[in-house]
Amino acid sequence: MRRLVPALMLPALCLSVQAEQTGRISGKVLDKEGKPVPGAKVNLKRTDRNWSKDLFPDKKGNFLQVGLEPKDYIMTVSAEGFVEQKEPIKIPLADVIVKNITLLTPTEARTQAIAGGGQGADDPGAALDSEGRDAFNQAIPFYNDGKYDEALPLVEKAYKTLVDANEKLKDDQAKAELAPEIIKVERVLGICLAQAGAKKETAEPYLLKALERNAKDERVVIGLVEVAKAKGDKAAETKYTAQLEALQGPNPDVIYNKGVEAFNAGKSKEAKAQWLKALEIAPTYAEAHYMLAMVEFGENNLKGTKTHLEKYLEIAPTGKNAATAKEMLKDPSLKKIK
Repeated sequence: MRRLVPALMLPALCLSVQAEQTGRISGKVLDKEGKPVPGAKVNLKRTDRNWSKDLFPDKKGNFLQVGLEPKDYIMTVSAEGFVEQKEPIKIPLADVIVKNITLLTPTEARTQAIAGGGQGADDPGAALDSEGRDAFNQAIPFYNDGKYDEALPLVEKAYKTLVDANEKLKDDQAKAELAPEIIKVERVLGICLAQAGAKKETAEPYLLKALERNAKDERVVIGLVEVAKAKGDKAAETKYTAQLEALQGPNPDVIYNKGVEAFNAGKSKEAKAQWLKALEIAPTYAEAHYMLAMVEFGENNLKGTKTHLEKYLEIAPTGKNAATAKEMLKDPSLKKIK
């Protein structure tokens, strides 16, 4: 029995020796504010052979990998919207290397480089590039919320600054990276100008360029409709409204408003056709029923009047015209109609 003891202990001894032959890496991936970066990825690639592994930090930004051979690696840390970081590392034998990474956005990276006297410090366009991108980033929350008046000054500043930066940048690669950003800002500028109110007509050149790049851009087409209305250009309004309908499908509000215009011009037959068309698209369009009731009443079609008034009240019992509809239905001539 004594001879079996060394044999029984051998596996444990082998495991201990094996553990000493590898190393570990751990760390965090955070943004400049110290918050975890969603969707971050850490890639480890051996330099001596074709082997790599992706690590994905947890919700707190932590990552860990054990059992790595003590060799030279290239560590690449990336995430959408952030500048990729790449550096050589060496995994230690029977120990851990800790790598805490702070990912920067392109704007943050440029600002840091300029402030530190690094790449771009002697380029007069680099600071303008950073300033313009910052202004645009500040505008985006307002733009996304439809607060175009608040977004517009920031977008105007971003566009002017970035165009100026493009003229002054010395770095060709920086210029190439900036070009698509200017196009993006130009589109948003056109949309904001069209929606903000005071300068609608000035939006047209920007919107036409954006439409040339993407003929299916609904927000751009909507902007062009607004510009056409501001200019009183009925032909352009009709053209872009038709283009918008081709993208979105018929708009019952647009059709209803055409009916109102016809009605105000004394064209009752045309008005009725527009409102009936609006109801084909949106059967619960209460105001179309109400206006049809008014036309039918004017034409002494009492049955049609009652039908549309009752339908209006069914859809909008507390609508703005509900009191009038109820009062009209009390008329004896309408009450007796079945």
